[in-house]
Amino acid sequence: MSEENSTLQDVAVVNEETVSNEADVAAPVQTEAPAAEAQPEPQETQPEEAETEVESGGVEVAAPAEVPSQSDKIRKLLRKLDVPDDPNEQLMETIDEESLDRLPANVRGLLRHLAAAQRQQLNEEQEKFKVRASELDRKEAELRTKARDLIRNRAQLNRVLLDPKLQELIKNSDVPEDQLADPYSEEGIQQRIQRGVAQAMKAFQAPITDAAQRAQQMAAYQDFVEAHPLMREKQFKSEVRSIMEERKSAGTQISLEDAYNLADRNRILREQQASSEKERKARAASARRVQRSTQSSQPDVGDPVPNWVTEKGYDGARGQMARIKYLRDNPKALAKLREQQRRR
Repeated sequence: MSEENSTLQDVAVVNEETVSNEADVAAPVQTEAPAAEAQPEPQETQPEEAETEVESGGVEVAAPAEVPSQSDKIRKLLRKLDVPDDPNEQLMETIDEESLDRLPANVRGLLRHLAAAQRQQLNEEQEKFKVRASELDRKEAELRTKARDLIRNRAQLNRVLLDPKLQELIKNSDVPEDQLADPYSEEGIQQRIQRGVAQAMKAFQAPITDAAQRAQQMAAYQDFVEAHPLMREKQFKSEVRSIMEERKSAGTQISLEDAYNLADRNRILREQQASSEKERKARAASARRVQRSTQSSQPDVGDPVPNWVTEKGYDGARGQMARIKYLRDNPKALAKLREQQRRR
């Protein structure tokens, strides 16, 4: 029998058990009623989709019922189970393989298929997320490309405005009034017209030139970041900015590339120091392990002075004095004690 048929049988068994339980509860209430009346009346279910009648030649056509999606079905089942928002930690700790083995076979079958359905739904959501993330990455790359193109277009426009002929015309905007011809003469009128045009061109060029210079700086910075991936790290980027600000405050301003090289050098030194410290600690730990292993493998590591010397006394003395007298009278014990002290 296939797994799907087995699941249907499991559901049927659960329904039969539910009906029998309801019958057992209803039986004591009506003890004199016949057995047929003790059975619970079937509940009338309303169809979810209404049928529509189409009067076309006397033929009634039913509207096609919408098939619920698998995710909607799972949500409906979970609402029926009254699933809590947060799991019970103590209950989760007590659940093990034996707990699942004690469940009826039909319940285990339902749990298996519910878990498989949720796993499938999770995989579908993950695939959608991956597609969305890929689309966002593509959009981000496209926006970066357009931003760079816009910056370069502004720089190109600025180069057009910096044409020598145009700049020569703009210089006329600074001609003082006393250097112009008689304002009532034809030459004076022409000079003043040219000066007005030059002043208008200068006013028109100024914001474009400023924006183009900033755009050129931004384009150079973006190109630098593209060529140096470390600048995408927030901490490293902050260190580069701090170096530039410190040098600017000290009156020794440096370029972005020089600040990057200094920050990169500091990073390499920190990594080397951390690696050296890690190796030093590893060597120290290894040396301690070897020392402990050597001491444990050495014979006669116990106290060369017997315990009875300090407890009962020796040569009329007790305690530390008895120990000293014992070592004085036993050169071998004294040599052993010195050897132990040397190894330590």
